[in-house]
Amino acid sequence: MSRTSIERVYQKKTQLEHILLRPDTYIGSVEFDTQMLWVWDDDKIVYREVTFVPGLYKIYGKCKLLVVYSKCILDEILVNAADNFQRDDKMNMIKVDIDRENNSISVWNNGAGVPIAIHKEHNCYVPELIFGQLLTSSNYNDDQKKVTGGRNGFGAKLANIFSTEFVIETGDAAWKKTYR
Repeated sequence: MSRTSIERVYQKKTQLEHILLRPDTYIGSVEFDTQMLWVWDDDKIVYREVTFVPGLYKIYGKCKLLVVYSKCILDEILVNAADNFQRDDKMNMIKVDIDRENNSISVWNNGAGVPIAIHKEHNCYVPELIFGQLLTSSNYNDDQKKVTGGRNGFGAKLANIFSTEFVIETGDAAWKKTYR
């Protein structure tokens, strides 16, 4: 009888390795599920049976053909746009473009952009910090009443991790810079 090495039994993973190894911990089930749901179908809302992956539904959102087009409206990115609306009283528009042919989604809003400056503590641009590094958020101050969607520093980053391509474009009027 062979013994399994201690190193094989007791392992440590990076955050990224853990997310990819145990995605259900972060986004919910990654197994197909069939449920009756209200969905947009041929310019009307209908109640019908839909087969989908709940975890992808969480990060990629609601779409007409969940099984075929698993990358539809990015729920977490829409939450970020809605959060921006809470912070910017001049914002009045969110646009979503779904390109099924290229399997891509664009979410745009006319609110204030993300500051394009180097974060002194973390030595990277703020858009990279908030969309590319886990456990980063502007919602960590528990002394303020929370009226926005994000809280734990995972949302958009999980959409980024599970996407084949993830691009952020923003403009900063104060710094007169753009970031892609």
